[in-house]
Amino acid sequence: MKTGTAFLRKENKHDISPCKIERIVTLPDREFQEFSENLLKNYDFISKYKNDMFVDKDNLPHCLLVMAETELDGYLVDSQGYDYPRYTGYFPNARDFINAHICEMADEIIKDGTAHTENGSWVVGFDEISQHFDSTVTPQNGIGELLYAKLMERDEVAQIIATEDCIEMTYHLEHCPQCQSGGAGGFMSLISLMGCNLEDVHLCDTDEEHDLATITELNENTLTEQGKQDWADVLSVKVNRIYTGYYGLQVDVEGCPADRLRDFSYMLAGQCSAEDFARWVNQSEPEQIMKMK
Repeated sequence: MKTGTAFLRKENKHDISPCKIERIVTLPDREFQEFSENLLKNYDFISKYKNDMFVDKDNLPHCLLVMAETELDGYLVDSQGYDYPRYTGYFPNARDFINAHICEMADEIIKDGTAHTENGSWVVGFDEISQHFDSTVTPQNGIGELLYAKLMERDEVAQIIATEDCIEMTYHLEHCPQCQSGGAGGFMSLISLMGCNLEDVHLCDTDEEHDLATITELNENTLTEQGKQDWADVLSVKVNRIYTGYYGLQVDVEGCPADRLRDFSYMLAGQCSAEDFARWVNQSEPEQIMKMK
């Protein structure tokens, strides 16, 4: 087993200072090599992120973690307001440490979300993540991007979007016990799923093949009150599965005739009279593009 460290000669003890990583800066390998051999030079990224390096009221230093794209090791940096890394700490196996921490966060977020969602939708705020894991996580501080990428890899996640404030996810329902047992009572219906704000979705009958149309937007505000009444039989169908299939995001349902489900999809894709569309859909002009099976 190999690693690396900076050996100090005849030290009575090593003083280890706790610190908190505020941002991860990843440099191309060649730039990281230059950085590691010239720690007293000014660097643009140090200047850019100098406000992320400070000492808080508890005397805890907040710093950058500088890593290469492929190297395992890194450097902790506290510039103390300067444009060069005035204080540095060599961090062997930094990448493994970060990956383990990111995996831990992703595991807990997935576990909590799938256990408690009743419709497959789950939102977790960056402030909530930061507080729970005692880590600074934002959409653009290097840590947030790594967490987003790790969550996107997970089999449980069907869709994921990062905003300025939070991460919005839609889980595959087979991983959500509350959805399969019906949450507050009974199965999950299509009208309940519409609260997830679906985009480019395809409704598929579980047992029967039928032509598909792409519904570009499906949410709780898509239908008028008249539309909800006239299509009540479709909206009450049972949702069996949400997954990424041949056509993209697909939802398998059962509980109404397949041709009725097809007509509902066609209608939302604009394949109906202008009079019917205005009566059923809260839009002035359909912009959907139909994709035929």
